[in-house]
Amino acid sequence: MLPADAKILRGDESVAITDIREEHPVSGASGWGEISLTRVRDVYVNYDHRIPLIKLVTARGAVLRCTPDQLCFGRINPMVRQYTLYLQERSSMGFRVSVSADLTRDLISMNSLRHDLFNQQELVDRIWIIDTTANLPNATFMQKYAVFKYGLPDIPFSARQPDSELSEDMTREIFNSIDTPSRAHELLRDFNMFIDHPHITMRLSNSSNPGSNAIQFVIFGGSEKGAVNRYSHLIQISGTVDPNRVEHRHFKRRQGKHGLWFLEITRDDLEEAELFVKTLSHLDGLEIVKKIQLSRKAPFYILPASHLKPGMLVPILRQGLIEEDTVATVDFEDYKGPLYNLQVHDLHNFIAGQWVIMCYSPSTKLSGD
Repeated sequence: MLPADAKILRGDESVAITDIREEHPVSGASGWGEISLTRVRDVYVNYDHRIPLIKLVTARGAVLRCTPDQLCFGRINPMVRQYTLYLQERSSMGFRVSVSADLTRDLISMNSLRHDLFNQQELVDRIWIIDTTANLPNATFMQKYAVFKYGLPDIPFSARQPDSELSEDMTREIFNSIDTPSRAHELLRDFNMFIDHPHITMRLSNSSNPGSNAIQFVIFGGSEKGAVNRYSHLIQISGTVDPNRVEHRHFKRRQGKHGLWFLEITRDDLEEAELFVKTLSHLDGLEIVKKIQLSRKAPFYILPASHLKPGMLVPILRQGLIEEDTVATVDFEDYKGPLYNLQVHDLHNFIAGQWVIMCYSPSTKLSGD
C-alpha cells in the first residue's frame, strides 16, 4: 500500500492518491512500452497505521515509497556483476544460505546438477535473494551474519559438488538435525520478505521422458492487439509430450528437440485468460509462472516491493513510455498515517510517481510468513 502523499498518474498530470475516487480515470501500463487510461474500480484505505515503509530509488532517480508487501514488477539483471546473499530451499533437504559472485552462472550450474537426484524423480529448488552488494567484505559479513544469527547451514546440499568439505552422510545429518524451515522463516520475516514469493523456482528431474512442469502466463504478452485495442495475454506450455489432448486443441504448436511440443495461445480478456490458465494447471498438475510484458524487453515477474534488490530491473515511466531501470538503493523509514491502494479495470496496474506497480486484489494479499 502507498502513503498519503503518493502521486498517481492521470494522463499528463499527477493526482494525490487521497483525491482518487471510484470510476476516476488513471494511467497504467498496457503492454510493450505503451500506457493508456483505465478507470478505478475501488479505493482501499487503512487508517492510523504505524509501519515501516520501503523506499526504492532507481539509477535514473525514480522513487517509490510503499509497504513491503506492495506487489511490484521486477527481474534479475544478468549484466550486473555483484555479490548476492541468497536463501535456498531444496525440497528433499531444507534451507541453506550462500553468497554468489555471479548468481546467473550459479543458477545455470544448479540446473545442470541432475546427478544430485539420486533415486528421486524430481527435486524443487527455490531461491530468495536476501541482499546484494558490490563489495566482497560486505558479502562475507552478510553470509556470516545469516549463519550465526539464524543458525542456517551454508554448506552445499550435495557432497558431490566441488566445494563440499563433508561426506554425503554428514551433509544429510546436518540438514536432518537442524530445524532449517523455522530459521528460514525468521530470516525472511526480519527482512520483511515473504516465503510464497521466491525469486527463482527450479524443478530438476531425472526422468528419461521429461515433460512440462509449468504454464508460462504473460499478461500483455501477445504480439498483437485484441478487440478492445489492448495487447492480448499469452499462454505457453513447453515440453508437452502429447499435443492432441482436448484441452490443447486450439493451441498453436511447434515441435522441438526430443519430440517435445511447444504450445501457445492468446486470450483478449484477462479474467478469461486467468480462468483458462487455472483450469489447465489443475488438469495437468502444472505450476503457473505469471509475468507481465510492460516494456519492449523481457517480461517482468510479480514481486513484493521488499523482494526488489539493488541491481534488479524494474519498469518505470520515462518520456511517455515504459522502460527498464535499475534499482540503485533500498532503504526503510518509519511511517504513521493512512495507507492507500487502488483496484483498476483491465490493466492490472497503475503508475505511482514514475513506477508501474500492481493494483490491489483481495486474492493476492500476502501473509507475514
